[in-house]
Amino acid sequence: MASLRARLLAAMFRVSGVKRVASDTERFTRVVHWGQRRGAAQPGRGRERRLRIGRESFGGYPVFTAAPRQGGSNHHILYLHGGAYVFDMAGLHWRVIERMIERTGATVTIPLYPLAPGHNWRDAFGMVRPLHAALATRHGAEALTVMGDSAGGGMALALAQQLRDAGEALPARLVLFSPWLDVTMRDPGQLEIDPSDPFLAVPPARLAGKWYAADLPTDDPRVSPIFGSLAGLPPIAVFTGTRDMLNSDARRLRARAAEEGAALAFHEEAGMIHVWMMMPVPEARLALDKAAAFMTEVPPAD
Repeated sequence: MASLRARLLAAMFRVSGVKRVASDTERFTRVVHWGQRRGAAQPGRGRERRLRIGRESFGGYPVFTAAPRQGGSNHHILYLHGGAYVFDMAGLHWRVIERMIERTGATVTIPLYPLAPGHNWRDAFGMVRPLHAALATRHGAEALTVMGDSAGGGMALALAQQLRDAGEALPARLVLFSPWLDVTMRDPGQLEIDPSDPFLAVPPARLAGKWYAADLPTDDPRVSPIFGSLAGLPPIAVFTGTRDMLNSDARRLRARAAEEGAALAFHEEAGMIHVWMMMPVPEARLALDKAAAFMTEVPPAD
């Protein structure tokens, strides 16, 4: 059973009406445009003191780098933030990034990739894929983990599939937090969980998926990687909660991995909501401990 704090958090989301607001696609569109005008969350002065934060540009888009002030390890994380491909990096993303740095000593690269509806999957990968290649060259692919939450988790898996198909260097591992792997939003499992999910809603997700896919069918693996093969990919760790509408995606990924003999560590928490590992609940600490162990203990892919 979920902790009391986690249950209270889910109740807070339910009472706040965030799901009801999100279900109105016209209002959702206005919120998207407002959010993009506001821009990405900054690390904040306290985090700037605790971490070494760098800012640069890659392919014409901003990139953050976060690293320990002292010490550190040879691990490097390419972190792809979530937000339905339409929202910028949020404060909770900085929370997860700092916690992973504390646990692994890694340096983390966070691209602020171009967002839909003004941009699409081609633009996003047009930035992220060359960035991955540059990091693999600089740090060694064997030291590189691609990590992402929600839409960023879907992008991480799709990135690995594209790299494999092109014969390019693959990261050592993938870590997917509450990944959004199917932007069609037609899976019966997604629809079944929808009423118990206090956070996500089908209509805005379906709209955001169409924006991101642009001229592609929404079941194309480049935007919905659940429809692509897992063969030849590096080890994958998946973290999901049963009150998350996208839990269906994670379970389907587990089944696909079993069919194809892919290496996948599956972590499911009963009663937990979308991206619970980013929130101030006890279960989040345990999930991040497991993610750090996966990064530091699982041998890199051959």
